[in-house]
Amino acid sequence: MTDSTANEETWTYGAREAVGLFASADALDAAVDALETAGFDRASISVLASDAKIKDSIGHLYSKASEAEDDPKAPHADYVSPTEQHEAQAAAIGIPVYIGGAAGAFAMVASGGILAGAIAAALAGSALGAGIGALLARAIGHGFNDRTAAQLAQGGIVLWVGLRDAAAEKTALDILSKSGAKDVHVHAIQREWTLKDIPLATAQPDPLLGR
Repeated sequence: MTDSTANEETWTYGAREAVGLFASADALDAAVDALETAGFDRASISVLASDAKIKDSIGHLYSKASEAEDDPKAPHADYVSPTEQHEAQAAAIGIPVYIGGAAGAFAMVASGGILAGAIAAALAGSALGAGIGALLARAIGHGFNDRTAAQLAQGGIVLWVGLRDAAAEKTALDILSKSGAKDVHVHAIQREWTLKDIPLATAQPDPLLGR
């Protein structure tokens, strides 16, 4: 463990991973399905983070996706399946609609339960919630699509698979190769981990505590 700043610590750890570069999102999804069917935990599977995260982490973007394959500082992101993307979009729509409808129902109670006004309030609340939810769902969809498109434009989508033993290594390499990945190989690498890698880890909710 080494100190990088007064308020930040950096840990290094060894990782042995199978690596593959995919020319399409469909091929990547099929490979992850096959890996999970073979017993690999989702936590051991990761992809390259978004351009914004890359620039924030290492200060520059990769000119080619392949440059990230064996870079110990390449920021990883959790793999998200198409089904999970759709679920996130559905939640983005459904939660604001529910909140909007609940607000309308509250208005009904507050107004003494006048039917016409209550219905109008509930409908208005639901419509507003649906509009907000649709915008959130669109933003989520664009976020996933933009990251995928950017990486494909740079040569492909990098997939890393953490390996626990020799048997897992053989299985992962076989699956990546059969799924159409390029540059399939295994590396032993030293990665860095800091508090910045934990969401909100350095957030200070009470400004008085920092004085």
